Amino acid sequence: MAESPTLSNAPLEHPGMDYAWLRQEGIKWIEKLSGSRWTDYNTHDPGITILEALCYAITDLSYRLTFELEDLLAYPAGTSPPAPLFFTAREILTINPLTINDYRKLLIDIDGVKNAWLEPIDSPQPALYYNTNHAKLTFNSLDLAEPVYLRGLYRVLLEKEPTYQDSALISAATRRLHQHRNLCEDFAEIRVLPIEEITIRADIEIAAQVDPHQLLAQLYRALAAHISPSLDFLSLQSLRDRGVPVEDIFAGPRLDHGFIDEGQLQQFDRKVALHISDLIHIILEIAGVKTVKHITLASDQSPTPENWVLDLNAQLTPQLKPMRAVIAAGDITFYKGQIACQIDLDAVNAAIKVLDPSLSAATDPQPFLDFPIPAGEYRELADYESIQSEFPLTYGIGPVGLPASASAQRQAQAKQLQAYLMVFDQLLANSFAQLDQVKALFSPTNPQIQTYFSQGIAHFPGGSEILKADYAQHLETLQESVSVALERKSRLLDHLIAQYGETFIDESLRFTPSGLSDFANQQKSIQQKVDFALDYRQISAGRHQAFNYTLNPNQIENFQNVSGLKRRIARLLGIEPARQFLASSAEEGFYLVEHILLRPHGGDVAGAEIRADFLSFAHTITAFQAADTADHLICTSASHGLQPGDQIEIFYSRYYSGTYSVITAETDTFGIVHEFVADDTGEWVSSQQSPDPFSFQISVILPDWPVRLQSPSFKQLFYDILIAETPAHITLTMHWLKPAEMREFETIYALWLQHLSGNITDSSETEAATTRLINFLALGSNDIPDFPTLIGYMTIGEDFVVV
Repeated sequence: MAESPTLSNAPLEHPGMDYAWLRQEGIKWIEKLSGSRWTDYNTHDPGITILEALCYAITDLSYRLTFELEDLLAYPAGTSPPAPLFFTAREILTINPLTINDYRKLLIDIDGVKNAWLEPIDSPQPALYYNTNHAKLTFNSLDLAEPVYLRGLYRVLLEKEPTYQDSALISAATRRLHQHRNLCEDFAEIRVLPIEEITIRADIEIAAQVDPHQLLAQLYRALAAHISPSLDFLSLQSLRDRGVPVEDIFAGPRLDHGFIDEGQLQQFDRKVALHISDLIHIILEIAGVKTVKHITLASDQSPTPENWVLDLNAQLTPQLKPMRAVIAAGDITFYKGQIACQIDLDAVNAAIKVLDPSLSAATDPQPFLDFPIPAGEYRELADYESIQSEFPLTYGIGPVGLPASASAQRQAQAKQLQAYLMVFDQLLANSFAQLDQVKALFSPTNPQIQTYFSQGIAHFPGGSEILKADYAQHLETLQESVSVALERKSRLLDHLIAQYGETFIDESLRFTPSGLSDFANQQKSIQQKVDFALDYRQISAGRHQAFNYTLNPNQIENFQNVSGLKRRIARLLGIEPARQFLASSAEEGFYLVEHILLRPHGGDVAGAEIRADFLSFAHTITAFQAADTADHLICTSASHGLQPGDQIEIFYSRYYSGTYSVITAETDTFGIVHEFVADDTGEWVSSQQSPDPFSFQISVILPDWPVRLQSPSFKQLFYDILIAETPAHITLTMHWLKPAEMREFETIYALWLQHLSGNITDSSETEAATTRLINFLALGSNDIPDFPTLIGYMTIGEDFVVV
């Protein structure tokens, strides 16, 4: 039996909706403030009438505050919001690919890619060796040179669908991988695995009533799926039905075809062998099959038929022989009793289409990949009617007003009451307007700094006669001062950013005395917070993402093609992240150069046999000099960067070749424990010198002349942000450049970017650009950074380059 609707007698959720409570509280305040002057609190008293009208208006405002959030943020029909106020789950929970499985998902999501693998490459091409005797990187493996194993390089292997071209898949995979490449990683090789064609020869007895064409279609489909399985994309609804949490559903990269289960992906690997027993089990599970009389396995790589197991080539992808070839060769024969069945190719193909309707479908429906942002109902929250309308007609206010016969005194009394009530009307009208503008307050795209809102009441009864002509102008200016607006706007943006667990750096740290007023600094701070909020999807999900070096660097639209790390650091510090030219301007900015991209490539070292030496870590000793005491000698070496206690190796010297400890260190000299003996000059290298200058290393290049970048406190802030935001396995080296040095760097860097993007194909030019950049960044024999600080696995070095 259906229950009759009833009114709840439970206490209201918000006191502001409780009319009786508001009236009671109002009377308490009247008693407290008026004392013995006001003793009549009955409903006929005009003061109580005013109180009751105000209480009713407050309940209306409180009721609107209980609307669903989507209603409070809704826009009128036909009006689009300036920008979405929220990120969807697909936008904010997904990330740039990070793990190998993430990249596999990204590649399998490409049409035509059936499976994909990423394999780490230790040995680069060409191979690099470290000559310990002379502290050099070389392409020559002789003279006891040790191989150098780079980290962060990957080989990408693709398994394709039968109807797709290798070149098209490689191009699509290259584009997608470089759009999502991680910092200090690169894809040295991308190729499609050739097919190893599998032949199954079998004699199978089937039931008399079975259609052999339909049975062969089912059998071929089952065997092909076992030999070369396809990973199914899951729908959002199916995962929700399983009870998978939303944060787990959207973990990983954004895909276009659905979702991939991590557990299934782990099992979706290359087969190393095919077993006859597995195939027999699959065949016997098909309805209509009575027995497998005979079965063997072979491939175009191993043509000898196998009766138990067929080993597969790991560098190929197995695939069942096409149906046409199976029927033509008579590989699979069905028997009804002792009679072999005749098979027609067209009938089998028709049966396959019945089994898999998608083969004949024109297009696949777009999968449901995201939860939509709830759409609210626009409620006209700012709509407010004067409380004068709630008064009895005898008061002579409201839309009806007084009769024409009313005396001048009576009309004056009505105007006086209207003027008194307009104070309350204005406060209430502003509150309703404030509620209506909640969507503007929480919109990061709103350019206005205004945080208090109002609406005019000149159209209320008596308004045109009581209010001044410039009332509307005064209303706008009296809401809040500029300083209050800036402070409140800044706090609102802090709240928006805090929703994502982020804390924006205080402006007192980001700004240094520069002649700008506090007002100008506050405005800049607000704009920087707005930029941070608008860019949050990229600087959060893509914080470890590298830039796409395959894009043409000369196109203006690609100036925003910067790494996620640079974008995040720049947004936190209020620096424009887009690539710009710094040498001829006072603008702030910086460059990040990943050393892995400076590694030698096969095309860059065609003369490797002739030019065996690639990079020297050695530093020249100008001369050996006698010290004041006989227990050590002085080595002259410009800007050596050594400290007492450092261990060095000296070579190319007749008397001093070996390991030494530094006991004194001046600008251009250092001392070692040894008696002085006249000798020719030699070279030295730090005993801690790593033979690998490329793996997981980044150079940070900054101008030293902008005002903020000259401040020691801001430099320290820059270091702190770098330490906090850079992945812990990456080593950073700082280079502060003067204008002439920056101009030289930007010239080399621009040429190098063109080489990476493929716009320069002359190997001599590309090799020169890479070599010049390596030398400029001191990856070889330039000065050792003199400000090393070890943070976990990460080292920050500071190298001041002086013109």
